Amino acid sequence: MKKLPDTPIINEAFNIVKAALSDNIFNHSMRTYLYANEFAINRKSVYSEEELLLVALFHDIGFYAPYQIKGKPFQIGSSNSLKEYLLKYKQIEPERINAMMEAIDYHFQFRPRWDKGEIAGLLQVGAHMDVMGSKAKSIEKNKRYQIIKEYPKNFFFFEFNSCLIKSFTNFDSVRGLINPEYCCEKNHYLRLNL
Repeated sequence: MKKLPDTPIINEAFNIVKAALSDNIFNHSMRTYLYANEFAINRKSVYSEEELLLVALFHDIGFYAPYQIKGKPFQIGSSNSLKEYLLKYKQIEPERINAMMEAIDYHFQFRPRWDKGEIAGLLQVGAHMDVMGSKAKSIEKNKRYQIIKEYPKNFFFFEFNSCLIKSFTNFDSVRGLINPEYCCEKNHYLRLNL
């Protein structure tokens, strides 16, 4: 299996996410990254493995307290958590942070949002590949089995659907899954100095 990026920002993110997520959702995050990475290699994508792993790690953290934002869809809480992490601990350009946030905010779309950048498209493909099997045949069967062996599914579907249903607290928390722009506060993304 592919070696994961080993950087201080990733190591610290692993600790945060591993402590916040259940084993089933953490394994989903890892499968999402690994599937997306394999898909990217086959597609010959140019992308940052570190950014892809960061968005995969954080993309479902908004299901859990204290990362939830009341009345907002879970992915808004997830992207906000990544933003807070990156702003508090690291010096990363606002453009890169916003692109990673958009990747998380739009990962629940029906089709990959390549218009939001390579990381956004890859995150959506990896997540959907794991949840619904979309595009799974684009990855060699033995690689898929190896990923699932390393990060088993167990009762993932039951737990994921339970988390998703619990996140439906009002109309905006449901509408925002498909149209996250309706649920973002003005200060959700970082202001860019142009």
